[in-house]
Amino acid sequence: MRVDFGSELALDGIDVDLPAGLCGLLGPNGAGKSTLFRVLLGLQPPDAGEATVLGWPSPEASRRIRREVGFMPEDDSLFPDLRAAEQVVHAARLCGLSRTDALVAAHRTLDRVELGGHRYRKAEMLSLGGRQRLRLAMAMVHAPRLLILDEPTAGLDPESRAEMLALVAEVAAAGTSVLLSTHVLGDVEAICSDVVVLSRGKLAFAGPVERFRTMPRHDAATLVELDRDAADIARELGHAGIPAEAEGARLVVFAEAPLPVAFWEVVGRAGVGVRSLAPAREAMAEAFVRHLRLDDPSRRVAEGR
Repeated sequence: MRVDFGSELALDGIDVDLPAGLCGLLGPNGAGKSTLFRVLLGLQPPDAGEATVLGWPSPEASRRIRREVGFMPEDDSLFPDLRAAEQVVHAARLCGLSRTDALVAAHRTLDRVELGGHRYRKAEMLSLGGRQRLRLAMAMVHAPRLLILDEPTAGLDPESRAEMLALVAEVAAAGTSVLLSTHVLGDVEAICSDVVVLSRGKLAFAGPVERFRTMPRHDAATLVELDRDAADIARELGHAGIPAEAEGARLVVFAEAPLPVAFWEVVGRAGVGVRSLAPAREAMAEAFVRHLRLDDPSRRVAEGR
């Protein structure tokens, strides 16, 4: 799929199936995330290729798509003089619900996002966290099959952020697929099972979070938990030609499991117990930067790719 604005490619050759469940969308500013949202909402036709949302072609079935999809924009986008319940009723009516059904759904959804006690307060009287919950309620009042959230935790304090993430995870657990766009990598790590990364309009990564954080083969490493300090073992492994780094009882061995026989010989001679073995994972920030570098055209040219 390709979307261009004159000489600028907003999306360039994107080919990805967004998984059901809770998927994080990452990318620096200008990566193409907003354009992808417009395509998914049926507001932007691709210039090449095709887009299908919940089985419906976009933008040909845009009216049906918008009945099946909920969108929480990053901008406040609230009517300051309307009460919370009125805002959600308005959103429900725009999604095709009758007046009666919209009223019932609005009050039920406000309770679900824990704004029931503020349903008759105007938006301008709500805290930032309250306004974020209100916008979430407006996005999900019509019980969409897919919920697209753009920076839902932006500006929130740690407690409010944790509460918002818990709400989003609860919605996903109830059967609604969620596409969560954020610059906060910890949000994706906390609740998402999959991640999609865009860079310069291209797809830099798509897959499970654990694979996103798994270092490539030439950097493969195994995290070993020992039953005592690992510093001496790291030195002995180095003498045996196996690079390793120690931190307390944790040992990162720069080799994939199953570990070489020489590792077990060193551990056995030292009489050290091994409590666990697991693939070493990068921090989310390290993985994010690595995937962006993999998509760097100057890097590809330098490496002759």
